Amino acid sequence: PKVFLVIYKLYRRQPCLLINPQKYFFTCKVSVVIGNLRLMKTDLSLQDALSEVSEINYDGDQVLRLQRLGAVAIKDLMSQFAKAGTVDDYQLIALVLTRLHDLQVRDYAMGLTTSDNIDQVFNFWHWLLQLAPKGFIAPVAAIFSTVAYESGETDLAQRSLDTSFADQIEYPLAKLLRRVYCAGWPTESFAAMRAELHPKVCASLFG
Repeated sequence: PKVFLVIYKLYRRQPCLLINPQKYFFTCKVSVVIGNLRLMKTDLSLQDALSEVSEINYDGDQVLRLQRLGAVAIKDLMSQFAKAGTVDDYQLIALVLTRLHDLQVRDYAMGLTTSDNIDQVFNFWHWLLQLAPKGFIAPVAAIFSTVAYESGETDLAQRSLDTSFADQIEYPLAKLLRRVYCAGWPTESFAAMRAELHPKVCASLFG
């Protein structure tokens, strides 16, 4: 039977496993269960954190302050990710995901890409995209798409736009990017736009 074939293959690779194959398979099952529990814990923790963050009230008098805090949170999250390759501060992640709904904060986030950090930024947005729940995916996927396009990953950039549309069918930035990609804009055009627009976004947020 198949179980003996599996044990034989394992033995050929690592003979020590044959000493107690039942213990090996039990350990594998436990590892899978623990991994699933960790994913569930992450999902629950992020959902709890998201429920505690309110969207910006544009009729209130705290709009600029909340936008600034959102921009600072994004830079902080990117910095933490650059150091460890992951972040488990769900409050910070929730704040970033929520504030990316704001156009100024989203545009600020797009402007943080440079020729020096583009690989790290690519990994960051890809990681955050895996975490983002429904309703928070569109801006993350659109930003990741721009980084992918600028990195020469045009097919990935288009698929990421599909992901953005799946979350929000009329997401304006994704629609704009689709037109830009179909027009065959050169990848370096994004760097040129950042050089022009990012200082203006920073000025409007921080003065």
